[in-house]
Amino acid sequence: MKKKALALMMILVMLVAAACGTGKDKTEQESTGGEKEGQVTLNLLQFKTEIVDQVKQMAEDYTKENPNVKINAQVVDDYSTLRKARFASGQGPDIFFVRGYTDMEDWQEYLTDLSNEPWIEQVSEAAKPGMTIDGKMYGFPVGLEGYGFIYNKDLFKQAGITEVPTTLTELKEINEKLKAAGIKSFSEGYKEDWVLGLHLFNLPFSSVEDPGAFASQLKSGETTLSENPYMDSFFDVLDMTVDYGEGVNSIGIDYTRQLSSFTSGKSAMMQQGVWTYASIMEANPDFDFGMFAIPMSEDPTETRLPVDVPAYYGVNKDSKHVDEAKKFLTWLHDNGQKYLVDSFNFIPAFDDVEAPESLGPLAADLLKYSKDNQTMPWAMNYWPSGLDTEYAAALQAYVADQATKEETIEALQKIVDERMKAK
Repeated sequence: MKKKALALMMILVMLVAAACGTGKDKTEQESTGGEKEGQVTLNLLQFKTEIVDQVKQMAEDYTKENPNVKINAQVVDDYSTLRKARFASGQGPDIFFVRGYTDMEDWQEYLTDLSNEPWIEQVSEAAKPGMTIDGKMYGFPVGLEGYGFIYNKDLFKQAGITEVPTTLTELKEINEKLKAAGIKSFSEGYKEDWVLGLHLFNLPFSSVEDPGAFASQLKSGETTLSENPYMDSFFDVLDMTVDYGEGVNSIGIDYTRQLSSFTSGKSAMMQQGVWTYASIMEANPDFDFGMFAIPMSEDPTETRLPVDVPAYYGVNKDSKHVDEAKKFLTWLHDNGQKYLVDSFNFIPAFDDVEAPESLGPLAADLLKYSKDNQTMPWAMNYWPSGLDTEYAAALQAYVADQATKEETIEALQKIVDERMKAK
């Protein structure tokens, strides 16, 4: 009995000692705000869930090189909602994604000026406008994206097409050649708001000489959509995609069906961007394809590819670790080839980071347009959030023959009056 009592006493002593030790650790942790002395945790929040594993690997690699810094990387779908909630609760991330132009302006009060960072001089010219406010630069561009008509080179050859079109007339001519060869021109994805109401409808906004000024004039009521000199051309292009594509059934085709139709050779073109490269290669590794800018006039010099930055990393100016966040961005630039290009498969937005052939033909075409100074910005970034969904609804009614061109422009203008002017 005495041995049992002694054993029980020893167990109790060990439990008490363990409990005390645990309590000490907890107190020490609370006194450092959740971080051990000398340790830093950077919270990073972004979208693009297709690269979640790559982002987390990047974070782990940074910690290996900088043992005192841990990066808590979160890559989410419902990004805008979560970002807003985090800042509203006073728990804004140290580093977070910001889209260009309007989004950058909306979040400027939370952003650190990065104008004097060592990598800023290497930012590509196409990436600068979206991150610049009153001469100051607030973003780190993760990459360049662009879109146009992606085309099947074999089907073009089959129809006797040797050059991509650079005018509206030439676009009509290649559609007629494809039709004569028994080939359907387009695979539209007009069930998707972002295909129709965002990317395609962006074209008349981006084509004007000063897209930012035009957006401001729409907001102030100084101009209207019908006064946009490229609005008629937009409807010409839209009509062609429907007439030489799926017709009124276009509004029932989602991205998956659009991609399937194109990669299986059932259609010669689809309106999409560089982000489709991996999906195209997965569906058809032997596919021979390229991308060209969508003509919006009879002047070839006005035919430019919409190229911009899908997102920038911004640094929360209220973060306790602004300097550490800046160091991370400098490291990311210095290792841009490894992470931004080779891992994320982004087209580099820095002049000193190379774009290898492994990025594919779409990236090669985008870079050629950029080199030839034949690009234009994504003017849709000047729109209030969610406007593309409303635009798409009006345009889908037009595609479905439920509204005339004039009625559609009137419906689109009403959306501008209610949403852009209220912004």
